[in-house]
Amino acid sequence: MLSDRIGGVITMFFGALAISESVRLYPARESTYVGDHLMPGVIGAAMLLFGFILLIKKGERFKVQFPDRSTLRRMLGVALTLFAYWGLISYLGYTISTFIISIALFKIIGSYPYAKAMFYSAVQTAIIYFIFVYWLRLPFPAGYFNF
Repeated sequence: MLSDRIGGVITMFFGALAISESVRLYPARESTYVGDHLMPGVIGAAMLLFGFILLIKKGERFKVQFPDRSTLRRMLGVALTLFAYWGLISYLGYTISTFIISIALFKIIGSYPYAKAMFYSAVQTAIIYFIFVYWLRLPFPAGYFNF
């Protein structure tokens, strides 16, 4: 199918771009397997491989359907919620903004009741905070409340 071939070419282009960035970062490495060059190289190689597979495989024909009104509203809601997160995280900090936005996303995507969405949001926020702040010691935005 033509769309698969076009997608394959585009994927291979971005894969080559990622590999060129990996080559550019290679001199700053600590070793062959440690450094900023590793992830762009791995992702670029995967993109080249999967782009090539898309390019040569025979695709099945299917009819593309525009999403119905409800699905379209949910998709737009997710996009707007993520933009709101982008805006809120610098003011409210990671913890509060992630908790609030996760509630909205659980509600929009999963159609969970608010109590369940709040519980899942609290668990998700705490786990991510523990992994990245306490375990990996990465700084997260604290916001005005320094929390």
